[in-house]
Amino acid sequence: MGRAYSEELDHMQDTLAWAASVELPSVATVGEQSTNLFLVVIGSGGSFTVATALAAHMCGLHKNFAQAMTPLQYVQCADSLPAHRVLLVSAEGKNRDILHATRKALPAAAACDVLTFSHTSPLAVLVGDEPSARVFFFDPPWGRDGYLATNSLLASVVLGLRLHGVDIDGLLLGAFLPLYRTTDKLNELAGEVARTGRLLALHGAHGLVAAVDAESKLAEAAFAFTQVSDFRQFAHGRHIQLARPDVPVPIIAFVGPDDEALWHATHAEIPLQVPIFTCALPKDAPAAAIVGLLVVVALVEKVAAIRGQDPGQPAVPDFARRIHALDTSFLVSRLDSTAVNPKIAALECSMSRESAVQAGARYLAKLRRARFAALVLDFDGTMCETAKREDGLDPRLTPIVIKLLQHGITIAFASGRGNSLHEDLQARLPQDVWPRCLLGCYSGSLVTPLAQPWPSTATDSQVCEIQRQLEALGVSAENGFKLSARAAQLTIRRKKGDGVDTLFTLCSSLVHGRIGWRVFRSAHSVDVLAPVAVKSAVVDVLAHQLAIDPLTEICRIGDRGEPAGNDSELLGQGLSLSVDGVSADPASCWLFGERSLNPVERAAHYLGALIFEDGRACFDERVLALWEKQLA
Repeated sequence: MGRAYSEELDHMQDTLAWAASVELPSVATVGEQSTNLFLVVIGSGGSFTVATALAAHMCGLHKNFAQAMTPLQYVQCADSLPAHRVLLVSAEGKNRDILHATRKALPAAAACDVLTFSHTSPLAVLVGDEPSARVFFFDPPWGRDGYLATNSLLASVVLGLRLHGVDIDGLLLGAFLPLYRTTDKLNELAGEVARTGRLLALHGAHGLVAAVDAESKLAEAAFAFTQVSDFRQFAHGRHIQLARPDVPVPIIAFVGPDDEALWHATHAEIPLQVPIFTCALPKDAPAAAIVGLLVVVALVEKVAAIRGQDPGQPAVPDFARRIHALDTSFLVSRLDSTAVNPKIAALECSMSRESAVQAGARYLAKLRRARFAALVLDFDGTMCETAKREDGLDPRLTPIVIKLLQHGITIAFASGRGNSLHEDLQARLPQDVWPRCLLGCYSGSLVTPLAQPWPSTATDSQVCEIQRQLEALGVSAENGFKLSARAAQLTIRRKKGDGVDTLFTLCSSLVHGRIGWRVFRSAHSVDVLAPVAVKSAVVDVLAHQLAIDPLTEICRIGDRGEPAGNDSELLGQGLSLSVDGVSADPASCWLFGERSLNPVERAAHYLGALIFEDGRACFDERVLALWEKQLA
């Protein structure tokens, strides 16, 4: 349980005085290294307010571009940023989001600085002796904050500014806190916020920090939803809501001297019934940020008193704790283009490089023990190049497939195709091997032997219904799309070949809520599948017919094993290999071999590495040893 909120505020003037005067570390100031580089200031929760303040100041101070980002924003865009440096802000240095961003920043940024109040935190340990990183640690006199960031936030802003060469008048600025805490200036606004649960925070350049902090604190305290807008963005539609007297929206406007004329003109047009509080800010940007923060903490205190709730000691529901505790390093994948193996890169989202390599070695040990009676192979993108899918089975793979069949290995093809696959394989494979070849067509909704004539199939009525809905949305032949509804599968491709990602999102949104329906994508098309359409159905048929273990005696090979890839279900179990896209599961869907191989060449590499023992196929030990060496 945190300290009472009002008790935290009692320390804030002392905190401000301390942060404004404490001796700074003897090392160079933040930003002295590589000052010509784009700066990213990273913070989460209350620390995002600090990031906003420091980024805004850096833009004005050095005339260089700086941007505040949340940890997730940085993780997802770091690889596409120009040369840059980062400043990570975290009071306790232990939340998972900031740690994930730090792990991303250490190799991605030219320089990395950390501002924290704990030298033993996981963040400080993670940075350690990294040559490109520096830790600016301060020992705080107030102990720890309660639930909301108060003293630590204020001190971080002040110290961050001082590390950038700014002098702070702690005594004079501190006087604003008792002014707003002990007078009735904020009472009317606080009452409206407590009553409506809403606030519109308007700002100019100097008021941005306060507006961001108002949104943060009122949201974290579950007191109000706050909409943040600058004075002119407000004029682009955000002002229309004020016309509804039945849904009142109180306003706080953080106004610097440069904003006064604009704000006065705007204020004059706002309906009289709208409660408005104008918070005047100093002309000096750092001072304006600090005054705005002090006004916000005073406002939250007054709202808390009216509601009879202490934001420093909230009852946090279990679901909220679970969401906060989610580990983005596992859930947010960002492949490292420098990794030797894409599977290793995918696993590094949740484990160290060493652990990922060890997982690969364990998987190779399983392959070393395996004796396969059957193979299940995806077709498009695996057994033929996507760009040449109309040509059918790749000529480089045809003799390998025939050899496997002639040695008694049963092969099933799991594909979204239908009769075209049946005709192509009958044309390319000698008839004497047809009995050992099985087809799982239309993504497994039809399983038929190659040796039998092509059966007639009916199309699921719900698949036809989804096709009609897509056509009504403009996904139609007239607009350059080809839609094929067959059995329990609807395949959509654009004739000019692009837009797969957008098409996938549209189809996923359309079938959302239909139990058991899934949407998958390949390099060239999107498949909408009814519950009965499962590529792995052909695995089950093989296992039953041959009386074998589907997890250890059948090898599965495909190209789209990544989440939402159309082989993800097939390659998500058993002993499976991908020729291209991989999952983040260490127990399946591995990729081996030289990085230079294209998918069809990799499929030939896998199948060509199989040797025969007593009517079964196994991987050549020399190839397995090479794969293990390549992992490292």
